Amino acid sequence: MVLTTASPSSALPPRARALPCGELIHDALVARAGEGDRVHCPELTGHDGTGRPLKGHGHAHSLPVDLDDDKRLDHVLIFAPTGLGPVAARAIRTLERTYTRGGVEELRVAVQAEGHREALRRLRPGIDRLLGRPGGDRVWQSVSPFVAPRYLKPRGKNSLEGQILAELGSRGMPQAEVEVLPWGRDDLDLRHAVRTRSRGGPPPPSDCGFLVRLRFDRPLAGPLALGYGAHFG
Repeated sequence: MVLTTASPSSALPPRARALPCGELIHDALVARAGEGDRVHCPELTGHDGTGRPLKGHGHAHSLPVDLDDDKRLDHVLIFAPTGLGPVAARAIRTLERTYTRGGVEELRVAVQAEGHREALRRLRPGIDRLLGRPGGDRVWQSVSPFVAPRYLKPRGKNSLEGQILAELGSRGMPQAEVEVLPWGRDDLDLRHAVRTRSRGGPPPPSDCGFLVRLRFDRPLAGPLALGYGAHFG
C-alpha cells in the first residue's frame, strides 16, 4: 500500500528524517490495529505470538519516500513480502494522522494506492525508483543511506560489501557487485540523515551511512530495503 502525506503547515518532513518518520508511522499502525490494547498482528509488529522476533524480513516495511524529488517525504510505502492480513490492512486503511518530530506538525495520511506492484505504478514516476521497471532492474542505487547492521571491518564478511551481500542472502536475493558512491551536491542532506532508531530500537553498531549501487546478473523487482533500520526507511 502507498499512503500520501500532508501537513496543516504544508511543511512535510525532510527526507533526512525518513527513519524516525517510518518508526512513527509503524507505531501508529500497531496502535491502530490494537485499538489501545495489545494485538497479535505479526506482519505489523514483527513478533510472533510469544513475543519473539520473526525470522526473515517478510513482515511489513513502513518506508517514507520522496516521490516528487523535492527532498520532502510525501508518501509512505508499506509493503510486506509475506502479505498483510485483515487486521493490518484495516489499520493501514483507517489511519488518518500521526505526529512527527523535527519541527513538523501533525502528519495526515490517507491510502492513495494498494495492491501488487503493477497497481502502484499509476503513481507519479518516482515510484519506479523504488519498484523498478516492469520486469525488474539489474542495477539498483540507494535512495537513502545504507547503515551496516554489524560493526564494520576493513575486509571479510563484516566489511561493507560482506554485510550487504549477507543482507541480500538473508532475503533470498542473489549476490551483487557492490559499488560505494561518492556524496554529491544533491545528496548532502542524506549524508547527515538520522541513522539511529529513537523509539526502542538499539543504535547501529557503526553509525555511518553509505550510498551504494548494486549490479545483479538478472533483473530484480523492488523495493530493496537492506541494513539497519530497513523496515523503517
